[in-house]
Amino acid sequence: MKEQFMRIAMARLRGVYPFKPQRRAVAAKMWARFTQKKMNESILSWREEEDALNRRMNIIGQNGPTGDHYEESH
Repeated sequence: MKEQFMRIAMARLRGVYPFKPQRRAVAAKMWARFTQKKMNESILSWREEEDALNRRMNIIGQNGPTGDHYEESH
């Protein structure tokens, strides 16, 4: 995926940065921002999932094994 990203970025930046090493540096910075953004999104979704699971387990823990927690959530 990185190779494709870099190839496309290099092509799009050609008109703005004619000097190839500079263009490569800007494309690499774009890749770093892209991966950081994706990682942050992944961490946020994992935290949201974890919070939802913890809330569910708290409800189950409060009501015990009787099945009452299913009546509250629906």
